[in-house]
Amino acid sequence: MADTVSILRHLRRRIFAAGFFLTLGAALSYYVNSSFLEGLVGKNRIGLVYIASALLAIGMISLTSRLARRFGLVKPSRVLAAIVAAGYLGLSLITAAIFQLTIFIITHAAVVSLGLWLDLYLENLSHDRHTGRIRGGYLTLINAAILLAPFASGETLNYSGDYRFIYLLSFIAVLPLLYFLLGRLAERPLPVNQFSFRQKIRDPNLQRIIGIDFLLNLFYFVMVVYLPLHLHETLHFDWEQIGFIFTIMLLPFVLIQYALGWLADRRFGEKEILTAGLLIAGLFTLPIAFLTSRRLALWALLLFLTRVGASAWEAMKESYLFKRVNAGDTEVISLSRLTVPLAYLVGSIISVIFLLFLPLEHLFTLLGLLTLAGTILSRRLIDTK
Repeated sequence: MADTVSILRHLRRRIFAAGFFLTLGAALSYYVNSSFLEGLVGKNRIGLVYIASALLAIGMISLTSRLARRFGLVKPSRVLAAIVAAGYLGLSLITAAIFQLTIFIITHAAVVSLGLWLDLYLENLSHDRHTGRIRGGYLTLINAAILLAPFASGETLNYSGDYRFIYLLSFIAVLPLLYFLLGRLAERPLPVNQFSFRQKIRDPNLQRIIGIDFLLNLFYFVMVVYLPLHLHETLHFDWEQIGFIFTIMLLPFVLIQYALGWLADRRFGEKEILTAGLLIAGLFTLPIAFLTSRRLALWALLLFLTRVGASAWEAMKESYLFKRVNAGDTEVISLSRLTVPLAYLVGSIISVIFLLFLPLEHLFTLLGLLTLAGTILSRRLIDTK
């Protein structure tokens, strides 16, 4: 028994490390991707690139269950990790626009898909009574990677002025990912479930939490793609200033998610914390559209408060979801992870149309209202406590 516990902990540490370096590589370019793409296709067509990437990611994720049953969890993860690393290297070396766009679309989709495979493996190492803490710890670690990224990318851009250096940093950052996935990562059989996907997905609570998951990823889409553009193009902050603002903004993901997971396991369940997170995120997103001040401290505080809400929202939806499924529920977990490309697809379509008629900053008004509307779903959940 002690040996089994030790093996599970070792494997969890490898997946935690793999998730950290995957996220670090992706996060280094998160907040400059939109500016990079603007230089290739123009502001109003950025959404079209994300639509293409989202469609490819949807196709890749839709194959997950079939591939997992045939090849297990490790081999497909290794292939995707190699694609991600090669993609970042290609973006750092190739200058032809058509190839840059193609590589960007494939790499972005592969990152999303690989995140799902790591989730499946981690779920296969978890027990429900510890799910909140395991998920909280995993989120804390990968969000620490996100926290490190804005400052590094901002400093690099201010020094070099060339986006290709950012993608070179991303390539270097994901090299340890290959080590952790190519090393001693034992294959683990997927459990056989009593209930089919169709039976599972009829659960109204699963439907609600997947809806909340979609809304969170729509929130992230707007914040990742259009917030940097708003700060850089509309308010004329330089990348060093944006890096500072985003570093402060992301602190709640590192500071509070593990504690919230512990509280969800031991005290409250997820429902109340999730609803509070939605309210906080929505209320503090609304002022973004109207704030014209260029005071760094004010913007850092406002965005910090939006992420207090988002970090609670993210931690609780993860804890709630994974307490209602196990690693054998590959279709359900894949459906929840489909919300990432679906949110990017829907968000891209909305933003392309929206920007034809209204200024960019009013996207944040719409986002704040949608976030507040999410409390309708969270309040109807049956709690786990």
